[in-house]
This record gives sequence, structure tokens and C-alpha cells, in this order.
Amino acid sequence: MSLKIAVQMDPIDTMVVARDTSLAFMIEAQKRGHAIHWYHPTDLWWRDGALHAFSHRVDVKLDEDAHYQTLESRAFGLSEFDVLLIRQDPPFDMGYVSNTYLLERAGPRPFIVNDPTGVRDLPEKISTLRFPDLIASTFVGRNLDALRDFARHHGEIVLKPAFFAGGEGVRKVSFADSDFETIVAAALAEVGNEPLIAQEFIPRVSEGDQRLFVLDGKAIGVVRRMPKAGEFRANLHVGGVAVGDQVSPRHHEIAATVAPLLAEKGILFAGLDVIDGRLTEINVTSPTLVQELKRFAGIDIPALFWDVVEAKLRSAV
Repeated sequence: MSLKIAVQMDPIDTMVVARDTSLAFMIEAQKRGHAIHWYHPTDLWWRDGALHAFSHRVDVKLDEDAHYQTLESRAFGLSEFDVLLIRQDPPFDMGYVSNTYLLERAGPRPFIVNDPTGVRDLPEKISTLRFPDLIASTFVGRNLDALRDFARHHGEIVLKPAFFAGGEGVRKVSFADSDFETIVAAALAEVGNEPLIAQEFIPRVSEGDQRLFVLDGKAIGVVRRMPKAGEFRANLHVGGVAVGDQVSPRHHEIAATVAPLLAEKGILFAGLDVIDGRLTEINVTSPTLVQELKRFAGIDIPALFWDVVEAKLRSAV
């Protein structure tokens, strides 16, 4: 089976080669003889009943100095592709949402992973509210009195923008802090009209958070991210360090609980974030850390991913 694959993603020259998941997916697909293209979300358009993208056919490799070579660049009808991967990073703003509206019009071809409707329906932090028994005590909203009462009850809380990524805008604050009101006001201003998320602070975040990979409803592997000294956020973007870990019974419990929702929404590949056994995010836009998982545990998610995609395409014929 030879496929024509497009990846909708951020500019290819911005990839962090040593840890980029999209690149790992592309390299594995290329090994299998598939043709690899990429395009930026702003280069997708609808005209007269069909979707098109200005796309670039590339040769890719895991080389810090030259990880891609462009072979061809031109406009393609999206129906020319067999598979499309949605892989651009948040922020999950109206540009991101509008892109999913367009991709819903793609028709039966290409096979889109993850399903654009599912990506839109499962914003990564707010979608955890569907599982109140799995998450820490959580507040979502903008009412200052209600947020103040939540903080008074818990003492220390973490404030999170609903639709950012990589730990951006995440703050820890104590209700007893003299600048509590100032910090909350700044967080509310930063997110504009969007809701703000507040959660009870989990002290064991000092032991890191865990990225649990779920492929086709099954828990595949775990990478732990450790925060740097003096920091509670473990995201690699803010200096966290990835280390090896193992899938626990609690991870299997979380994955089994979330899996029916992922299947319903067409989410083939997800990254569930877990702190001290509690679910904090359901990453469906562009989950990362698969290169780290392979280095630490020998688990090759790109190979497993393409096995699943190819099987689904064969069964659809």
C-alpha cells in the first residue's frame, strides 16, 4: 500500500528535530514508501465545492542540519491525498476552530487524523470536565467572586488559560498572597473573554507529570516530565526534562475511562496528562514526546500509528 499523506502543521523549518513528533510520523511513513507533503493551516482554502491546499512534497530525515528537502510545491486538491494528519500546535483560537469547519467539508477522502470535529469538540483542558471522578477540584469561569471563593477553600491554586499550550500563562497563587487579586486580574486580562481554569494545587507535581499515550483506545506508554528547580510546571517549553516511566494500573484505568469518548469523537491518537493519578489534559491536537518514549522504553508509536492507519484504510476498501 503506497499512500499520499499530507500533514497540516506549523512551518517545517521550526521543528525541534530531536523531539518533534510530527517529524517522527513523517519519517516512519516515508520508510514505508508513502509520499509525504506538508502545508500550513493558512494555506488551506475552500473554493466552489472543494478544498485545496498549497502543499510541499518533501523528503525528511532525522538530521539536525538538514531534516527536510522540498521536492515540489504547488496547489493540490485535498481529495488527492489518502491521509491528512492535523498536527499544528495551539493556541486553540478561532483560527484553529475555523480550520476544523473547513476540514469537515473534505468528504470521504482524505482520511483525517484526528477527526476535525473531534479536535474541535475536545478542547484539551476543558474536555477533562467530562470526567469529574478523574480530575482534581476544578473551577472554570470568569466570575471573580466565585473564583475567590474557590481559592479561599483550597488555599493554593493553579490558574490556567483554557486554550494555550506548553505551560504558557500557567500560574500558581495562594489566596493568602498579598498580590492575589493582582495575579488573578492579570490572568483574566490575558485570556480576554475566554474562561479561566483554576485547580487545586497538587503538591506531588514536584515529582513530575506524566504523558500517557493512547492509540486507538489503548494505553501504549508513558513519559514523565520533571520540572526544573524552582518551577512547578514540567513542560519542556519551560525547562522541564523528560524521563522514562511505566504504565501503571491507574493509567490503564484512566485510559479505559476516556477511550469511549475518544472513539466516539474519532480521536485515534491522544496524549493524556496525569499528575498524581489525576487527569489534567486530553491532548488531541498535536500530542508530543513520542521520540522520548522510543528512547526510554523502545516503544515506537509512529510505527504502531501507521500500522493502525493502514489497517483502517485496507478495511475501508
